[in-house]
Amino acid sequence: MGHNTGELTSTDLTFDELRQRVQTALCDSLEEEWEEVLEQWAGTAPSERQAVRRHVAELRDQVLDSLLATETLEELKRGLALGYAEMKCRWTMLNTRIQHQTAQSGRPDEPLIYRATCVSLIVQALEPLLSREHVEDLASFLAEPLA
Repeated sequence: MGHNTGELTSTDLTFDELRQRVQTALCDSLEEEWEEVLEQWAGTAPSERQAVRRHVAELRDQVLDSLLATETLEELKRGLALGYAEMKCRWTMLNTRIQHQTAQSGRPDEPLIYRATCVSLIVQALEPLLSREHVEDLASFLAEPLA
């Protein structure tokens, strides 16, 4: 989940520019990436793929709707950071479950793997819209165990 260092971040953009980038990041290309990932899930019923797709689309839509409802640049930047943090936390929790299941039974549930992968794509879509400092600070926070 790398940060595109050559692109403008939210600190360099106007409200309308950032809002447009948010819409672009969370719509068409993300949908295509989900399709590519879910098509690789061999031997599963289409209904299982659809359930994962529906789940991650609902998560994305919650973040997107919140961001598009903002009225100022500061609200949008704050919402973007919060949406990123929420998706990063969800991805972290899914990966924790995957690791636990792997340790317990040797193999995690496939739907869980695909949900985690698709949520990671939301994280990747949002990450370039934040400053490197915000991304690194959140990664450090999430890596530290709470005392």
